[in-house]
Amino acid sequence: MSEIKAPDPLKSEENVFADALESMITLISRMYKNQVLLEMNKGTVEKFSDAQTGNYAAVLTKLSSKVSKGLLKRFDNKRLKELSKRVLEKNDKRSRKILYDRLSKDIGIDASTLLKRDAMTYDFNALVIETSKWATKLRDETLEMYTANTLRAMTLGTPIEEILQQFDGMVEKRKGHARFTARNQISSFNSIMNKTRAQKLGIKKAVWVTSHDERVRGNPSGKFPNATPSHFWADGKEFDLSEGLKFPNGQSLLPGTTYRCRCSYRMILEDEE
Repeated sequence: MSEIKAPDPLKSEENVFADALESMITLISRMYKNQVLLEMNKGTVEKFSDAQTGNYAAVLTKLSSKVSKGLLKRFDNKRLKELSKRVLEKNDKRSRKILYDRLSKDIGIDASTLLKRDAMTYDFNALVIETSKWATKLRDETLEMYTANTLRAMTLGTPIEEILQQFDGMVEKRKGHARFTARNQISSFNSIMNKTRAQKLGIKKAVWVTSHDERVRGNPSGKFPNATPSHFWADGKEFDLSEGLKFPNGQSLLPGTTYRCRCSYRMILEDEE
C-alpha cells in the first residue's frame, strides 16, 4: 500500500481570481458612493432626512436602481462565468498533470495516456457554474447590502459624515469577503476534481492532512482551539473519498471544501492481491 498526495490549488490562480473579484467590489463601491450617497447629499443639510425633496427612501431606491443596472451590465453573469472558467481551467490543467505524474508509476499507466483518457468535462463545467454563481452572489449581495444599510442609517437620522464612514468600513469588509470567496472556491474546486479523478481510477480511500500550524481549527495551542468540527482532530484520519471524513458532530467533509479550510489529503493506493 502506498499514498499519493493530492495536488494543492494553484496559488497564482487563487490570487488572480481574488484580485478580479476585489476589483469588482472596488468599482461597485466607488460608483455607489459617487452616484448614490454623494448624490443624495446634494439635497441635504446635516442629515439625509433633513431638507430632502420628496421621500428620501424613494430617492435612494431610484438612485440605487440606476447604478445597479449599469453595474449589472458591466459585470454581467456571462462575464463572471467566463472569468471563473478561465481561472479554473488553468488550475485544473496543472493539477491533473501533477496528479497523473504522481500516480502513473503506481498504477502502471504513463501520465500522457492518463491525460488523454481524462474525461472530466461534465464535472468541470458543473463546478464552473457553481463558482460563477458565488461570484454573482457576491456582486448582488454587495449592492443589496449597501442600499439596505444606507436606508437604515438614513431612517435613524445618522449624520452624513457617519454614514460615509460606515460605508467605507463596509467596503473594506466586502473586499476581504471577495478574496475569501475566491480562495475558497479555487480550493474547493481543486479538492473535488482531484477526488473525482482518483475515484475514476479506482482509488477509494484517503487520509486527511492539515497544515500543521497554529491556525488549524481545533488545535489546542492555536488560535481556534474550540473550533467545531476540529480539523486538528481529523489530521491522519482515514476516510472514504465517496463520503468524506465523518466528524464527531456527525458532519462529513472533504478536505479543502469548507470555508477557509487549508487541509489536503493523501490518496491511498491499495496493493493488488
